[in-house]
Amino acid sequence: MGRQHLLGTRNYTAPEYLQGLTGNNVSDLYSLGVIAYEMLTGKLPYGEKELTPRKLRRARYNPAVRFNPDLPAWVDRALEKAVSIDRKRRYSLLSEFIHDLAHPNPTFQSVNAEPLIERNPLLVWKGIALLMFALNLFFLYLLAS
Repeated sequence: MGRQHLLGTRNYTAPEYLQGLTGNNVSDLYSLGVIAYEMLTGKLPYGEKELTPRKLRRARYNPAVRFNPDLPAWVDRALEKAVSIDRKRRYSLLSEFIHDLAHPNPTFQSVNAEPLIERNPLLVWKGIALLMFALNLFFLYLLAS
């Protein structure tokens, strides 16, 4: 059974509370993860707009290294796990989270390459524009022939 009126700020509130579900220690770890993320980046992990039950489905984690390039990738992955929308993917113990923030977790070492559209959106759009321009020239050539 959930609460009608949430206490605290929505951006620090675990998603399960926003969905009307009950919370547990994993919910508290979510809030702690948001605070840690904000301390390291000055931003919130899912953007500055307030999270709502409807926005949860579309919420995407903003990598902390985007805002703080000096942050090791394994710390970013620990933060990502702590603030996962899906509570089954979060840390279950505070000690695990603290350990992963302080020590490189071998499972976090292999960093998945960020898609080009996220790394350099301007380059992607320039490439698309160039391709479209070339296609238009080709079609104009075909029409003129």
